[in-house]
Amino acid sequence: MKPILKWMPLMLCSSLVLSGCGLFQDGYYYDRDAEYRDAKMAEPLQLPDSGNALRYQDSMPVPQADSDFIASQADDDAPRPQPLASGQGDDQPYVESRQAGSERWLLVNAAPASVWPRLQGFATDHGINATSANAASGRIDTAQGSLSLRQGLRNGTSEVRCDIGGSSQCLSSVKAYLEANGGGDTGVSLAAQPLDQNERVKLRNRDGGWELDLALDGERAWSELLYQLQNGFDDGRFELTDQNRSANRFYVDYRPLDADDGGWFDWFGDDDNYQHYRLQLSARGASTVISATDPDGKAVPAPAARELLDAIASTLR
Repeated sequence: MKPILKWMPLMLCSSLVLSGCGLFQDGYYYDRDAEYRDAKMAEPLQLPDSGNALRYQDSMPVPQADSDFIASQADDDAPRPQPLASGQGDDQPYVESRQAGSERWLLVNAAPASVWPRLQGFATDHGINATSANAASGRIDTAQGSLSLRQGLRNGTSEVRCDIGGSSQCLSSVKAYLEANGGGDTGVSLAAQPLDQNERVKLRNRDGGWELDLALDGERAWSELLYQLQNGFDDGRFELTDQNRSANRFYVDYRPLDADDGGWFDWFGDDDNYQHYRLQLSARGASTVISATDPDGKAVPAPAARELLDAIASTLR
């Protein structure tokens, strides 16, 4: 037998396998595009009221759009996915209790998409009968209260709040459960990933001046900023010198990165390599805006304000 003929049976079998179900469609591959295009919306499945909402959820929910979709003509590269693992170093605890004024919550050293399955596990293990569970909004509702999850101020962290049977008792139970189950591989929730995309610290330029926007109310913003100004800098470039809570002001000393190279640093004319600033916190809607001036409230060069606020932002993210 000629060598070329040895391959003919194999090629014939391969053709039959590849054609597959096409043999049942008059020799053509079955194109389902028209079926998808002509599909009709069906009513959602109605579950009995006695069913536990934690056990029946959309496996791949479609998020609600805020406005009509308009396709972009830009050919931009897709953004790289954000890590879902720990947002802090290994020396940071997995879960911490936090408080600002009368508000209490848990700070979890993991992204919301990773924490959500654990909150579901907590509710199931503790016999909580949920009336609704929405992964996209990070909320589990019950007849007695709610358990909620959102992204923390820093990327890769989460905040958990609970008011089921009292905030303190509920959070203590959740904290114990997360500490016991934080190291286990419980997977990541695809439905909860939109919670990871909320940037809560933004450096903005408004009318030529730089400001730092925090998606926090005044009490939380003051508490978070005070903590970071006291603990977030370890390179000797920054020092908190004074604070005025009633006026929402911090006074800080900062040594610019180009202090030894001239540049806009020479504008100040000081000899100690440190510049003195006032940080002013102002409410803007549900957020807090931080601006930088000299100690008397006068404007400083835009590059100086940007460098200082960017350095602060890096400790908050």
